[in-house]
Amino acid sequence: MFTITYLTKTLIIMTLVIKLVTSQTLDEIKAQIINDWKSIALELVPNYQGETAYPEYQRRQWNFTSDSGFSTLIENFEDKSGSNRKISIQGQGEIAFQGASDVISGAYLCQFNFSKSAIITLHTDEFVTAFNGAQQGQDGITWVKDKPQDVTKLAVPALGKQSNQFFLAYDLIYIRDDYLYMGEVDVFGNEATLDNPPKGLCAPLIPFSDDETPLTLDELKEAILGGVWQSLTKEVRPSKNNQGKLITTFQTRKLTFLSESNYSLVLTSFPGPGQTSPFLEMEVIGPFVWEEDASQVVAGAYFAKFSMSQLYITPMNDEMATNLNQGLPEGIEPFKNGQKANLTGKEFPALGMTSDSPDYESDMVYQRQNRLYLQARPVDGGMLYPKERRTYSLQRDLIDPERSSFNLFLLLNLIVILML
Repeated sequence: MFTITYLTKTLIIMTLVIKLVTSQTLDEIKAQIINDWKSIALELVPNYQGETAYPEYQRRQWNFTSDSGFSTLIENFEDKSGSNRKISIQGQGEIAFQGASDVISGAYLCQFNFSKSAIITLHTDEFVTAFNGAQQGQDGITWVKDKPQDVTKLAVPALGKQSNQFFLAYDLIYIRDDYLYMGEVDVFGNEATLDNPPKGLCAPLIPFSDDETPLTLDELKEAILGGVWQSLTKEVRPSKNNQGKLITTFQTRKLTFLSESNYSLVLTSFPGPGQTSPFLEMEVIGPFVWEEDASQVVAGAYFAKFSMSQLYITPMNDEMATNLNQGLPEGIEPFKNGQKANLTGKEFPALGMTSDSPDYESDMVYQRQNRLYLQARPVDGGMLYPKERRTYSLQRDLIDPERSSFNLFLLLNLIVILML
């Protein structure tokens, strides 16, 4: 009968555990990418025109037929209904990996070359007029509403594409726990380029076959407890500066449900992506109450009202403490580097806190596997208040590391080994 020594068993277990905690190599990414992937729900994307950001919604499908071949369908919608399409882009081609991302560990930069096909369909009269105005009949193209147009080697001036050139798109690929992530550059909707690669991750894609039974509200209430839900990496998030202008910020989130009716949220702000040190930490503590079903976004999601009863600010370096102390409002003690200050119930206009500021947001909660999703932030950098400002879309996922230590395959392996 076959037996296994204690030393051999230990070495196998150590190998499996190391496999779980180390960053993926490019070869591992290439092996896992071969699949059909889809959006979990409609994704909120910014459409920045002039000085105003407008919300659009997007659905993505990607099929990687090999580690170097792809096909895709990307649909943009005018609103959250998912029925009023603006533009659809289909394509096939090759993916070329270009090296590791210097801001997201384990992610790899890549170029998508739509060399086999690129088909665009316009679904609104406004788009048809704009595209024809730019096209001026070049390459014999006249855009017609809802008519697919093969532009693989043809010019599309409205999108900056020239004749006899393939569409090229730059992005990144990151895979964790059977979730595939691509990247985003900023909150203005700018596309990545070779010189301006992605700075953060988009909402993840899941395998086509990975549909799950939606949680009931009672199941959701139980599932979110007992974990610390945190960002996978620094997130690209919309905010406003002191002049009310939309800006790109980089933050991480750590959300804890302290009980069935109370939560703690820690937002840590960074000056940029990559391995930079934080400059400010904000902690909000308060009650939350469940509102109505949010299945119009994704089955199993529910709206919830998160109120703020306590607020703490911690400057994380001397420069930030000095900046906060400029024009310090009456009744607030001077800030010190690394020292938490209680600002509950106090006004601080420099941080957007006034007597008129709302003390709650109308958010959303969705949980699947070891991931938790809140509602996507409004593209204008404002708050999820009042209810009319709900975005009806999921933002990037938070992960509970304690629930993601083992995937099912490796867990079964460990159980078998321990029984030998």
